Amino acid sequence: MPRLLLASAALALCTVPLTSVAAQTADAAVGGVGTEFIVFEVETSEAAKEHFLRGLALLHNFEYGRAAAAFRESQEADPAFAMAYWGEAMTHNHPLWEEQDRDAARAILARLAPTAEERAAKARGPREKAWMDALETLYGDSGSKEERDHAYLAKMRAMLAMWPDDIDVRAFTGLAVLGTSHGGRDIALYMEAAGILEPGFMTHEQHPGILHYLIHSYDDPVHAPLGRRMAQRYAKVAPDAGHAQHMISHIFHALADWEASEEANILADAVVDRQRAAAGRGPAHCGHYNEWLVYALLQQGKDASERVALCRADADPAEGEEANYGAVRSYSVMAAWQAVDTGIWPEPLGEEANKFRLPRITMTHVAALQHRGDAEKLASAVSNMRLDAEQMVPLLARTAPDDRTTMPWVERAVAQVDALLMLASGDTDAGIRALYEAARAESALPVVFGPPAIAKPSWELLGEELLALGRKADAAEAFRHSLEFAPGRKLSLEGLARAEGG
Repeated sequence: MPRLLLASAALALCTVPLTSVAAQTADAAVGGVGTEFIVFEVETSEAAKEHFLRGLALLHNFEYGRAAAAFRESQEADPAFAMAYWGEAMTHNHPLWEEQDRDAARAILARLAPTAEERAAKARGPREKAWMDALETLYGDSGSKEERDHAYLAKMRAMLAMWPDDIDVRAFTGLAVLGTSHGGRDIALYMEAAGILEPGFMTHEQHPGILHYLIHSYDDPVHAPLGRRMAQRYAKVAPDAGHAQHMISHIFHALADWEASEEANILADAVVDRQRAAAGRGPAHCGHYNEWLVYALLQQGKDASERVALCRADADPAEGEEANYGAVRSYSVMAAWQAVDTGIWPEPLGEEANKFRLPRITMTHVAALQHRGDAEKLASAVSNMRLDAEQMVPLLARTAPDDRTTMPWVERAVAQVDALLMLASGDTDAGIRALYEAARAESALPVVFGPPAIAKPSWELLGEELLALGRKADAAEAFRHSLEFAPGRKLSLEGLARAEGG
């Protein structure tokens, strides 16, 4: 069944690549992905080990499709090498994206042997047995994904206690802790993960997994300064991993270093496009790295319209062609940010591209922001958004049953339009109260990494409406709240300057 790939914070924020493992670009060029910093000891042939270590480095870089290909090459070199099957199965668990394809992973394990007992018998030594045992727990028969995530973490903790000097055990234990933070960032869990990973950084400061997972642990505005050390190293460690090039922008974004974020995502795009060209494919105009690049450009006041237009061309298919969900979702994100920041409001997409509910909610929300004083258009917008939101619930239950972050942010977008409708209808007091409620509810959600989860942060929208009413002190406070969650955001900084001005 096709899977609906969603951003971990719903409407505008996308933290995951928009291609499935099966569709990712083949590993066309053998380059630096951090393999030389992997010290994983295995009992197999040199050929199988070489492919395995490359696959492991790619796995740490979340280059899942390329990692799976490398692990399959390892299997070809040594068909009885259990850890090569472990590695390929691990590519189907994406703990930070609330995704896991248990059936695909179990099919891989079945190629090694039909039962867990037989697979364990193929493990070479106690450490390999422990890795396989943890994997069997992760993809076990019983329990929900959340229950299996916690059971898997318990196995990883036991391995770390037994082999505290094993850097990959430490890295995967830290990642497993992050993977138990369901429904968004749990600061306590993220700091616990950092506590596990930091000793590994002291001894293996160029290990791709340690660097990657520490960046995830620290990529919020409060902790981002701690992640500078990792950001300084990670892109150099894995120059041929697009995700590694992009990942450092998580820290730069949280620090509002837009120029560095722009550069990181340009490099990430270049890596991906190089691999696509080697595979005979054209450049990627949409996708995660392009989205973050557009946002970084907008925060510097730079023109992002050409990049947005290129993605639109990919998102709006010619007559008779089928629309690609990833491109449509990606375009809706870029167009929403550009519209809010610059007033370049997007034209509606064609019927084929407009069939996807989540991007349609985003575009309807943007149209409502464009016509925030028109009660009739706002009433239509909120009605359409509610209808799409209602239909999203069973859709998510089928396609992304472990997703807990999309609907709360859909609800925040609807709440904004509700409040704007009150204001446009002349009920100013009720509208401002509703915006306050929307902003407080938004603040109560888990902190998101990256650009705001919806096109317009509610505190910023509230600040603008308060400023229009002449309530400068209240507006300034609202803009300051906005900047707590989105440091360096251009419109909030400009709003605060106006509110604090004479």
